[in-house]
Amino acid sequence: MSATVERPLPVRVLKLAGWAMLGFAAVAFGIGAILEFDELAKIWAAIGGILLVTAALAFLGTRPTLGGLVSALVACTLLLLLPPVGTILTIGIAVIGSQNWPQLREYYGLRRRAA
Repeated sequence: MSATVERPLPVRVLKLAGWAMLGFAAVAFGIGAILEFDELAKIWAAIGGILLVTAALAFLGTRPTLGGLVSALVACTLLLLLPPVGTILTIGIAVIGSQNWPQLREYYGLRRRAA
């Protein structure tokens, strides 16, 4: 990444969402530990696991490579498993991303194909 290219707004929002998901994953695992890992705690552990994986993919999605773009897309897809907050966040990132597509294309190094 060159020094002149800064992170576009959708990438910054995704990184912020990654930090939030990391915090919520810690809370979910904490609730599971408080419940002493009974049957309900397994559900909290599954939610925490989904949040942890999504947070990791969100952080990888901030890298300015094609793999970063794929990670960001997978993170947004996993967010759809957590309605309604995940759905609203994914829609927000998509709307912001559509308005900043030229900056995203430059950031992730995508090239236009000749017709």
